[in-house]
Amino acid sequence: MQSFIINPIKSFIIICYNRKKFVTFIFFILNVMYRTLIIILLVFLTGNCRRSDQPADIEGIAVNLEIKRFEQDLFAVDPAKVNEHIPMLKEKYGNFFDIFNHRIIRIGSDENVYYAGYLKDFITDFTNYKIYQRTREVFPDLNELQKELTDAFRHYKYYFPEKQVPSIITFISGFNQSAVSDENLLAIGLDNYLGTEEELYKQLGVYDYLVRNMHKEKIVTDCMRLWAMTEFPYNDSVNNLLSNMIYEGMVMYFTDKMLPEEPELIKWGYTEKEMSFCKNNEKQMWTYLIEHKMLFDSDKFTISKFTREGPFTKDFTSESPARAAVWLGYSIVNAYMQRHKNISLQGLMLEKDYQKILNQSGYNP
Repeated sequence: MQSFIINPIKSFIIICYNRKKFVTFIFFILNVMYRTLIIILLVFLTGNCRRSDQPADIEGIAVNLEIKRFEQDLFAVDPAKVNEHIPMLKEKYGNFFDIFNHRIIRIGSDENVYYAGYLKDFITDFTNYKIYQRTREVFPDLNELQKELTDAFRHYKYYFPEKQVPSIITFISGFNQSAVSDENLLAIGLDNYLGTEEELYKQLGVYDYLVRNMHKEKIVTDCMRLWAMTEFPYNDSVNNLLSNMIYEGMVMYFTDKMLPEEPELIKWGYTEKEMSFCKNNEKQMWTYLIEHKMLFDSDKFTISKFTREGPFTKDFTSESPARAAVWLGYSIVNAYMQRHKNISLQGLMLEKDYQKILNQSGYNP
C-alpha cells in the first residue's frame, strides 16, 4: 500500500534543490502567519470593544457597590465635641471630606482655626437640620438606590471593562449641589431629591421647572450623566453651540446605554408633551439654528439658553422644553452610530471632534 506520510528530510532536500520554489514556500508560510495574526487581533479587539448597537449582556458581571451615608455621620456629631469628630470624618471619607468643605458648603479647610465653628454652625442651623430630618424620612434606607446604581455600573463595566466603579457617598448640602464627582468618586446630594411635593422647596422658592425633577427616580439618571462628564470631559478647543449640542448628545447616548430600561421621560426630565414637541419639531428646530447662523456661535449666553436647564427654550417657543438643542445633538449622535455600527461606545465617548460626528452622521431631520 502506498504511504501518504511525507518524509521531512526528503522534502527539505527537494525544496532546497529548487531555490525559487523554496523562496516561494517561505513567503507562503509568512503570509499565512501574517493573516492568522491579523484575524486573532481582530477577534481580540472585537471582544474588548463592545458595539453599542448590541444589547449589553451583563449576566456574570459582578459589581460590589456600597453607599456611605456622610449626612448621617455628620449630623450624629455632638455639637459640643465637633473638634473630636473631625479626624474620624476625615479618615472615613478621605477626599470627599475636602470636597464637601471647599466645593459644597464652602467653609474652607479643616486646618483653618475657625473651621470647627463653621462646621458646628452648619449642623446646628435650623433649616439644615430640618432638611436632614426630611432626608431621613424620604430615604430611611438606600437599598433600592444601591440596586439601581449597581445595575447601571454593571452596564458600565460591560462597555468599559478596564474602568473602575467609583465610591458612592450621600450628603446634604442645603440644596447647594445635586451631585458632585471626582476621580473614583460620585457623591449624591439627597436633599435635592425629596419629591415634587416637598414643602421645603416651596418655602424656599425653588423654581417649579427645577422641582419637577427633584425626586428620587431622577437620582440614577443624574448620576450616570455626571459620571459620563467626569470620565469623558468636554473638549473645549472649539467651543460653540454645535460642539456643546453634540457633546451633551453623547452624554445622553451614554446614559441610554447605562440605563436601557429607564423611561425616556425620566432620563430627559420631560413631560410627554415636551417630548412630543422635540420629536415633532426636530426639523424646524434644526432649520431655525441653521437659518439664524447659530450652530457655530461661541457666545456663552447663546450656548446656555439652548443647552441648560430652564422653563423652556425661548427661541423654540414656550411649548418647547429646556435643553431642546441637546435633543438635536442626541439625534445627530444616534444617526452617527447607526451609520457606523463598527464604532464601540468607548470609541464614541473618546471622540473629541464633534464636527466630524455631524459630518459623518448623514443627519437630515
